Amino acid sequence: MSDITVIGLGAMGSALARAQLKAGRSVTVWNRSPDKAGPLVADGATAAATAAEAVAASPITITCVKSHPQTTQILRNAANALPGKTIIELSTGSAAEAEELAEMIEGAGAEWMVGIINAYPHMIGDADTVLTVVGTEQQWAAHAPVIQALGGGSVHVGDQAGMLAALFAGLFTVRQGFMWGMIYGALACKKAGIGLQTFSDLVPISMGMMKPYYDYFAATAPTASYDDPPATMRTYAAALEDVLASFETLGARDDLPRLFVEMTHKGMAEGLEDKALTAVIDVLSRDG
Repeated sequence: MSDITVIGLGAMGSALARAQLKAGRSVTVWNRSPDKAGPLVADGATAAATAAEAVAASPITITCVKSHPQTTQILRNAANALPGKTIIELSTGSAAEAEELAEMIEGAGAEWMVGIINAYPHMIGDADTVLTVVGTEQQWAAHAPVIQALGGGSVHVGDQAGMLAALFAGLFTVRQGFMWGMIYGALACKKAGIGLQTFSDLVPISMGMMKPYYDYFAATAPTASYDDPPATMRTYAAALEDVLASFETLGARDDLPRLFVEMTHKGMAEGLEDKALTAVIDVLSRDG
């Protein structure tokens, strides 16, 4: 018997296995392409011949493959080895796919946890790397050391298998909002004849506002404390309207700034012009 099994030995899966080895745990590994196990065996891991053998080898199996459906298929083929085991699923997929996987694992007599890795492979094992994980409080208490060996800042956020898909969508939207903001900002500058190197050099100045923006959000959205904000929805609307006008004048594609204006106006139409901009969350949530 080993302490941990890792199924899926791509760049990320291999990093997960190495982190567990570094933490002093014995590790069994399996991958559909057996050659990927070689470097890990050289580092001290044991290679299993089949997924069922890999699951049977350890009380805890970490799965990191392409998607939840792929994990589901692998574990169905290893169903006889599942009773009494714990599966920590670190693949990706939709809420429905995660729920289907959890149901299958429970039906086979095993327990599950599902996590999102908020890192690149080279960051696995770092003290400030974060995995966001769902599962029962009891599972978190039992298996936190295993998960924290992968990321010292890892956190338990709930107990429903499908929750992480929504959390991933939300956090990814924040990051992509910044990326697409830069893309559209570059578009406006290019139309105006401003060099993209100049724009790129000045982006860090705009990034200086990220922390105050986050503070504004954190002080208002979680508790619906929308009164007396440092900047009202009306204030944001005026600035956003100016931005949209600039895009229109330049003849630049304006669907992103137009969305900002339309959503802000939607909040103001509800009489929220003197509230925090984040009050629009409640308005939009009623749209279904």
